[in-house]
Amino acid sequence: MSTDDHLDEVIDRLHRVVQLLGERQALTDRRVSQLSTLALFDLFAVVLSISLLVVVLSVQAPELRAAVATMNRHFGDIADDMFSIRRSLSNMTDDVASLSAIVAQVDGMQGHVGSMGDNVGNMTGRVQDMNATLGLMTAQVDDLSLSLTVMDAHILRMMQDMHHMSRPMRMFNQMNPFR
Repeated sequence: MSTDDHLDEVIDRLHRVVQLLGERQALTDRRVSQLSTLALFDLFAVVLSISLLVVVLSVQAPELRAAVATMNRHFGDIADDMFSIRRSLSNMTDDVASLSAIVAQVDGMQGHVGSMGDNVGNMTGRVQDMNATLGLMTAQVDDLSLSLTVMDAHILRMMQDMHHMSRPMRMFNQMNPFR
């Protein structure tokens, strides 16, 4: 094989390599074009979705803000009512505590009235029944007071939870550009 033949063969191979590179470049250009079209479409879809989300949130934000404000107001009213109930129970507990002093005075009077015989015996039985009834009533009032104290703690925790849960909406209200 002569150098000219060899040179022609090398040139033919080089020409085929260049042709293959051109075909690969054209294929790569088509793929890049398709990918850029797809990416542009995806970007448009994302922008459209975010825009719709902002519009929906801005339309519903006043209603959500009003609902949270109403809930906070109701929880505040419940807390105020609980304080009123607590004061009433405290007054009832004080009143029930004074009943023990009354029972003690009645018991003291019983010792001084020895001359009334049968009537005193009847009165003693009734006072003991009253004393037992008052003891049961005092225990029930104490149970009620304890239950209301526990309920008050739960409602206070609920108020704190509602305040905590409404924090993101209050932050959104501050950031809302459509106010």
